[in-house]
Amino acid sequence: MKKIAVFIFVWILNLISIQTFAQVKQAPDSLGLPGDNLNLYAVMKLFQESETLEGFEKNLNAESSKINNLDLNGDNKIDYIRVVDNVDGKVHNIVLQVPVSEKENQDVAVFIVERNSKDEVVIQLIGDEDLYGKDYIVEPNYSKSVDANETPNPGYTKTSSSTTVDENGNTTIINNYTAYETASWPVVQYMYTPSYVVWVSPWHYWFYPPYWNPWTPWFYHHYYGYHYHWHNHYYGHYHHSHYYRSPAARTTYYGQRRSVSPIYASRKQAGEFKGTYSKPESRKLGSETYKKDVGSGKIKPLNIKSDNKPRNSNNTSVGKDAPREKNTGNKPHTAKPSTTKPRNNSDPSVKPNKPSSAPKAAPRSSQGSKGGSKAGSSKKGGR
Repeated sequence: MKKIAVFIFVWILNLISIQTFAQVKQAPDSLGLPGDNLNLYAVMKLFQESETLEGFEKNLNAESSKINNLDLNGDNKIDYIRVVDNVDGKVHNIVLQVPVSEKENQDVAVFIVERNSKDEVVIQLIGDEDLYGKDYIVEPNYSKSVDANETPNPGYTKTSSSTTVDENGNTTIINNYTAYETASWPVVQYMYTPSYVVWVSPWHYWFYPPYWNPWTPWFYHHYYGYHYHWHNHYYGHYHHSHYYRSPAARTTYYGQRRSVSPIYASRKQAGEFKGTYSKPESRKLGSETYKKDVGSGKIKPLNIKSDNKPRNSNNTSVGKDAPREKNTGNKPHTAKPSTTKPRNNSDPSVKPNKPSSAPKAAPRSSQGSKGGSKAGSSKKGGR
C-alpha cells in the first residue's frame, strides 16, 4: 500500500513539473534572453523604410508599430529607446539605448553602417551581448558570402532571387542585396549627405517627447505570435550572421562607447525576465492582433516626418497651437533636451541634431518611487 502511495505521489510531482515546464516553454526561435522582446529583424526592416534617424526613433517607439516590447527596469511599462549616432569618418555607429534610470543607460543594439571609396555601403545590426548573447548579428541578405578569413569586399554582384522551403512546406523568397543597393536606402542616403547633422536623441530618463505614452508590455509569446506572421518577409530580406564586416568599428564601439546598466544586470542575474515566457497560450492573442491589424489596414510603413510636432493617436500633426495628448498621471517636466556632442566624433565641427521644437514632456514615474502614478494606460494581454 505504501509503495502505491509513493508511486502516486511521485507521479503527481512529475505531472506538476511537466506542466510547470510547459508554462515557461520558449518559442522555437527564442534566445531565452531579454532581447527576445525587441525583434532585430523588425528593427532592420524599419530602418530600411525610414527617411531619417529622428523618424526611425519615433516609429521604433510607436505603440502602433509593435516593435518595442522592452521593459529593462521592471516598472511594467515599455522603455523608451534613444537613437544616438556616433560618426567616425565614413562609419556610423548608431546606438539603440534605453535610459534605465536617471543615471544609467543600457545599450540594446548598434547599427554599424560603413561606406567605402566606391560608395558601397554595408550594414549590420548587432544585438548587445547582455540582451542577445555574443555575436548576434542581423544583416541584409547580401548576394555573396564573404570568407571569414578574408578582408571583406562589399562590392558583390547581385544574383537572382532564390527560394527556400522550411520543414512545414512554407516557401520563402530570398531577396538578395548588393552593397550598392543598401547604399540607396533612404536613411543611408540621408546620413551621407553634406547637410546631415548628426542625430543624438535629446530625450532621456524623465524627459520624453510629447508623443510618448508608455504601455504595458506583452508576454513574449504574445509578441512572438504577432511577429511570426512577418517571418517570410524578415528572413526573405535579412539573415543572422556570425561575421563582423567591420571588426575595427565593432571593437571601437565595445571598447569606448558601450553603456551598461547595473540595474539591468542585477535583474537579469536574479532571473526576473523569465516571467515573460510564462504565458505560452498568449501566442494566439498575438496572432489575432496581427489579423486584426491586417483587417483594419493598420499594417503599413509609418511615415512620420521629422518636424517633432505634437501628434494625435493617428500620428498626424495637430499643429503648433493645438493641445497635446495628455500623458496620464504625470506632471510636465521643465528640463530642456540635452545637446551633448557625440563622443569620439571624428569631425569636431559636427554638432548633434536637435528636434525642431523643444516641447515640455511628461516624466516617467521612477522605478524606486512608491505610491506615485505611472504613465500610460494598461493594455489587456500584458503582464
